[in-house]
Amino acid sequence: MTIGERIKKKRNEKNFSLRELASKVDLSASFLSQIEQGKASPSIENLKKIANYLEVKVSYLIEEEDESLGSFHIKREDRKFVESIDSKTSIALLTSSKIEKNMEPIMYEIKPGGESGRGFFNHNGEEFVYIMEGSLDIYIEDQLTTLNEGDSFYFKSTLNHRFKNNGKKLTKAIWVVTPPTF
Repeated sequence: MTIGERIKKKRNEKNFSLRELASKVDLSASFLSQIEQGKASPSIENLKKIANYLEVKVSYLIEEEDESLGSFHIKREDRKFVESIDSKTSIALLTSSKIEKNMEPIMYEIKPGGESGRGFFNHNGEEFVYIMEGSLDIYIEDQLTTLNEGDSFYFKSTLNHRFKNNGKKLTKAIWVVTPPTF
């Protein structure tokens, strides 16, 4: 089942119309319809908004159903990236969402020009970022911090935040969020 199919399934379970969900997450009904049909992909920001309004974790929308319940070991070749074409960003969960945990480690691959979304967002919790390759600009409130390979960064998720790869090469980062929002 695709991300779009999962969104549509959960939307129907909650008895939300396409227009109602689109309105609540600040998207057009036609764009949300394209996402549900697999013709468009949401930004990371919009994926989080959709999951939040549908009262599910982002992992519900992106994880394969055949993943073994409670797996503690995720092999490199089994890691599944989900790409947001519009935001030029791919994410992969580094642990199964089916195990009880207080943090969610995620691998991000952000192409040049890639971003979390055009707007800022915030939520409860804390975040930690480690840059494995490339560079990344993180905007917290009105403060810009540029992270380079080997740099790390911590912040409270309640602060308005977003990121963008303003560099010329792919950025790879490990992102840890607590509590899990994915």
